[in-house]
Amino acid sequence: MKKSSIILLMLFLFASIAPFFWLKFKDSQEKKDGGSFYQTFFSSLGWDDKENIKYIPEKKEQKSEISGNIYYVSPNGKKEAEGLSPENALGTIQDAVDKAQPGDGVMLLEGEYFQDFVSARNGLKEKPITIYGSSKAVIKGSGKNSRIIEINHDYIFLKGFSVDGLSGDASDKKNYRDKLIYVQGKEKNKGVTGLQIKEMTIKNAGGECIRLRYFAQENEISHNVIKNCGVYDFLFDGKGKNGEGIYIGTAPEQLDDNKNPTSDRDKSDNNWIHHNEIDTQGNECVDIKEGSSKNLVEYNKCTGQKDDNSAGFDSRGNGNIFRYNESYGNVGAGIRLGGDEKDDGIDNIVIENKLHDNKGGGIKIEQEPQGVICGNIFSDNKKGNIVGEYAKKVKNATKCN
Repeated sequence: MKKSSIILLMLFLFASIAPFFWLKFKDSQEKKDGGSFYQTFFSSLGWDDKENIKYIPEKKEQKSEISGNIYYVSPNGKKEAEGLSPENALGTIQDAVDKAQPGDGVMLLEGEYFQDFVSARNGLKEKPITIYGSSKAVIKGSGKNSRIIEINHDYIFLKGFSVDGLSGDASDKKNYRDKLIYVQGKEKNKGVTGLQIKEMTIKNAGGECIRLRYFAQENEISHNVIKNCGVYDFLFDGKGKNGEGIYIGTAPEQLDDNKNPTSDRDKSDNNWIHHNEIDTQGNECVDIKEGSSKNLVEYNKCTGQKDDNSAGFDSRGNGNIFRYNESYGNVGAGIRLGGDEKDDGIDNIVIENKLHDNKGGGIKIEQEPQGVICGNIFSDNKKGNIVGEYAKKVKNATKCN
């Protein structure tokens, strides 16, 4: 046989068996690392590498399947009830939450609940604890605590019901609850993970509507309507600028306030914020603080932000991703990037967002370097499309390759 024929035969054999070994290698890596092979293989790419756009992790929504008991709660329920049927419903959400084990559900029947509750135990990844109801199940808060819902445990799903921080006359400041959903880990350098907040209406907060604080990682907030946050400062002329729709992390000046288990920088990372409609009438729709990174913020609509120094979406952390969002009608910019120190608020990715009718500009750049900025569509932003201290060092590529 001629040498050229042997070479061709060898090439043919290699081409035939290579895909088999590739798939085996890929599967082994996924099993070994517990995640996407593509996410692992391309993790060495820098955030400023355009090729990395293709390998931003594609996350999947985790379904809430109740495999255990369902505990029913009604505003007209009884404390001594077993809670295992609508006719024998418990009277407080806290009693049901205290009973629920991994895999169980807590169903809120329609009505107004002038109550607060705090999570009692962890769910499991395969068996979350699900607290759910229709939009007509409305938690108003007791007025005794600053937080209506507090989550300190892992794998808790909140789904479908409403949280309304206003009880009484809207013109009276004291009728608003401060924080509507407050999420904070209680162990050293370990925060809440596996939380899902989905398909809810969350409105009328004195301060933050949703807060993820202290090493909150791998949580999901999606398909919610969030509005009227920060009424203390923005409606009643308070001295601060507190009033985020979704607040991720801890600001540097809050690290020593003794509210976190330690004073470490807050690494609230890898959270997924998507498909929300947010009209804060306060401050940022999504605000990510220094120390928190690789949060994915996509497919959200944001408007009503009223702080001219900030934006609808704000990253003071590093390596966060804003893509496919619409940010419009804000007093500040559409998106703002940059922390207080030179190493904060850098390497963020901003791709294919619609940014229009923002008084403070389209994208405001307050630190450098940034990651990929491309494919964003601008119109009618009063101060310009790309603004800020480092605006001249950034270009919005027309297309994302």
